[in-house]
Amino acid sequence: MKMKKKYKIIFTLIILLILAGCGFFLYTKFFKKVEVVDNPITNVAKVTNQIEGYLYTLDDRDSELFATTFKELKELLESKNEMNEEFMEEYAKYLAKLFVIDLYTIQNKVSKYDIGGLEYIYENALNSFRAKVLDTIYKTVEDDSYKTRTQTLPIVKTVTIDSMEQTNYQMEETEYVAYEIKLSWDYETNLGYDNKGTIIMIEKEKKLYIVSFKP
Repeated sequence: MKMKKKYKIIFTLIILLILAGCGFFLYTKFFKKVEVVDNPITNVAKVTNQIEGYLYTLDDRDSELFATTFKELKELLESKNEMNEEFMEEYAKYLAKLFVIDLYTIQNKVSKYDIGGLEYIYENALNSFRAKVLDTIYKTVEDDSYKTRTQTLPIVKTVTIDSMEQTNYQMEETEYVAYEIKLSWDYETNLGYDNKGTIIMIEKEKKLYIVSFKP
């Protein structure tokens, strides 16, 4: 009697498993929605170079001026020279130029959310900087996810360091060695965008971070 009951239970479990399998098959075959990506984004940037230990990158869509300045900074930072005052000043100049080129060369950006220069901003200043740029410089930038944009946008042609001063900067109850750099820049076509600004960057653990930018 016990054996019959045991076989009955096993038989019932087998039937339930078969029914469950059939149900899952029918669900996946006829009811489950298959995700289909319509019109995948075609305007996607690819990293072509980077500076080891600094997380600075060069993309295939970056301008020739940006690429040249990036390679000069890469040579400096990977030269293994002593990180003295002269070295840090050169580092600061290149970083300031890259920031301006990347921020104000908007022609190669995919949308208004594709903001240039963010990788050089100090983490705690990033959100406020992004919000400000979205509401000003990038506010009217049209989407170019499918490379269909016809809007004319700026491309930085040259950047000049007008002055640089070493100073101190108080932040988060800590005083940092800092650099105040004033720059001016020109565009391939003048569309009325900013052409002068002041950058303040701090030195933290032998790396520079932009904490303030005033166009």
